[in-house]
Amino acid sequence: MAGINKEQIINYILKLIQSSDKDLVNKVMESFEVSKSTIYNYLKELSDNGVIRKSSRMGLYELVSSRYMFSYNNEDSLLEDVIFDRDIAPLLKGFEKNVFSAWRYAFTEMMNNAIEHSRANKIGVIVLKNDLDTSILLSDNGIGIFKNIQEYMKNEHNQEMTLNDCAGLLFAGKFTTAKSMHSGEGIFFTSHLMDTFVIYSDKVFFSRNNFEDSQYKTNANSNGKNDGTLVCMSLYNHSKKTTKEVFDRFSNVDEGFVKTQIPIAHFFVNGNPVSRSEARRLGELILKFKEINLDFAGVEEVGQAFCHELFIVWQNRNPEAILNILNACDDVERMIKRVKNTK
Repeated sequence: MAGINKEQIINYILKLIQSSDKDLVNKVMESFEVSKSTIYNYLKELSDNGVIRKSSRMGLYELVSSRYMFSYNNEDSLLEDVIFDRDIAPLLKGFEKNVFSAWRYAFTEMMNNAIEHSRANKIGVIVLKNDLDTSILLSDNGIGIFKNIQEYMKNEHNQEMTLNDCAGLLFAGKFTTAKSMHSGEGIFFTSHLMDTFVIYSDKVFFSRNNFEDSQYKTNANSNGKNDGTLVCMSLYNHSKKTTKEVFDRFSNVDEGFVKTQIPIAHFFVNGNPVSRSEARRLGELILKFKEINLDFAGVEEVGQAFCHELFIVWQNRNPEAILNILNACDDVERMIKRVKNTK
């Protein structure tokens, strides 16, 4: 096939190995029109170079990963940029500038959160790296991010909130428990910059990804404990994402951070919002934005009351706000149109 090179084929092979695909050879042959012997030569080369190895599962390979561990005492006046430059940056040597910059932004943002907000005295970092992607797990033994938000909402706003609802406050961006020092944008932009981004604390997840896809990373370091916070991030080593591209999607020079995106299925615990109270909670979260992408991927149905409160009542109170509907199934789209047409 014209335009296809060896690097593309090998990257595809590595992705199939990572997903434990038993039909690797046939899929590579069909996708790139190369011979079976060529594929086996590539597999031998990868094995000889220590990139892959035979798995304990018959006939399968697995990626060879390097693991690096660091531990920090939060009573030592930690500086997140110094930690990155000293401990993490050397492990990312050879990465393209955009990937290195993405990791520098993501790591320093999450490490700063652990240093300044967690009330932890111990912070741990694990870096898992293979030829396909890199993962960083950052854990602390502090109060737990969702409990911290819960405590803040009770003390500052006299609001009783569940831990799941506290996790939901992170989806839009701009939320922070320390307004005098932080803008609340770090988790939002990091979660869009990474391929996988998960926060786990007190058996509650925050993630824009499929929770099951990320489960193995949390298990790698949780040891059954629920105290503190665990942040799991991963990024493809050859990603084309840039921090500028991600920031430009949601902000501009003149107005700053004005656009957000809410994954509805993750924001609501049951995944299918039906009530006015759910719509009001969402409406409060998006008040500060001029344009809001409502991503209904994974949502099977919505209630008439939810739609009326959000698309009629809230929209009438905020006529300049733009609500964009993304990935709505037929049933959801039909309900939204029905409500809008009967106002």
